Amino acid sequence: MATPPDHLATTAPPPPGEPAEEPAAKPAAERRATWFELFCDLVFVAAVGQVTHRVGEHPTAASAAGAAALFVPVWWLWVLNAVRANRFDPDDTTHRLITMAGMAAVSGVAIFVGSVGHSTGADIGFVASYLAARAAIALAYAVAARSDALFRPILRSFTAGSAATAVLWTGAFAFPSGPARHTLWAAAMAGELALPLLARRRVAAAPVDIDHLRERFGLFTIIVIGEAVLGFTSGLVGGTRAEASTATTGAAAFALCAGLWWTYFNAGLERPGAHDGIATQWRLRDTYVFGHLPAQLGVAVAASALGTAVAQPTGHLDNAAAACLLGGVALYLTATALIRAAFTGPRETAVLVRLTGAAATLALLGLAPHVPVPALLAAAATVVAATATAETPAHRRRARTRRQDHTA
Repeated sequence: MATPPDHLATTAPPPPGEPAEEPAAKPAAERRATWFELFCDLVFVAAVGQVTHRVGEHPTAASAAGAAALFVPVWWLWVLNAVRANRFDPDDTTHRLITMAGMAAVSGVAIFVGSVGHSTGADIGFVASYLAARAAIALAYAVAARSDALFRPILRSFTAGSAATAVLWTGAFAFPSGPARHTLWAAAMAGELALPLLARRRVAAAPVDIDHLRERFGLFTIIVIGEAVLGFTSGLVGGTRAEASTATTGAAAFALCAGLWWTYFNAGLERPGAHDGIATQWRLRDTYVFGHLPAQLGVAVAASALGTAVAQPTGHLDNAAAACLLGGVALYLTATALIRAAFTGPRETAVLVRLTGAAATLALLGLAPHVPVPALLAAAATVVAATATAETPAHRRRARTRRQDHTA
């Protein structure tokens, strides 16, 4: 597997007055994603696809907000599985059976997530599947803790947090479908996201394989970009455009998807030691992991609108569809810039270039009511391509500097 980018180039020092953390123990041998992990990713492909399809043929603010909210628990399940595999992955029969049970539960999430909010049965199926997927992860930690005491504090924190949030997930059914139920779900999700931060001292000694972690997040980025590709190809297949217009629209949509891939992996040159801060400083590790939520959510939201955009034979995008498409791209560019800024500083050239690209993408919202869809897609693709081109020299300079420091 190719190593995905670090979106970072130097390791920031600890804040003034704060002692440096003791590096977490590293696995004995460097790992890459296994075939079994890639199989599990296929299940998440289905779940992410069902989330993006919620936006439907006519995006609205409500449908986009619902899809974005439901993307979070799907993303979190993937993160929990990826981090667990990063810490330990025996790949034996017991481990595979437990993980497959968890993936069956994720399949349930994929089945029900598209109808959440439309029926109580779907809501119950979604929550039950989500909690079962978390239970499988807890069971995997329990098995690992039997032979390695290092994982016992993690097991205790994970199970206690899961039990507490499960009360909110299930207690929400005391209310009819609507704001009260969704508010309790949001509180449960916020508690789950906060748990690793609150239990940081208990998990600090867990091993971290940095290259494997970066590769896993790169692969999930491929999943959400794949949804964008699937969206525009499906939209063109089912659309009523003339052949020439189909070719133009398809080329612009593909260029936008390729640009998103390029900007993420543009920093993927080998840089010895460039990403070591993920293992030695919890602030950098948390920024890297949680910073991917808005980045990957942005791509998913843009993907949800891309199919709708290309399927329109004439006319312009409405405000909601344009906001999903351009706002999603801008959110992705902003989030990846902030991840990089945590490691290189906010004034680093690539950070400023990417933030400028995000602002330019948002500026295109003013053009949406006045230009046809192919032109709007081409303009967005041009902004993303210009961003990738402008930041490339900064990536190369950093790569040379890191190699020189490594060999000195």
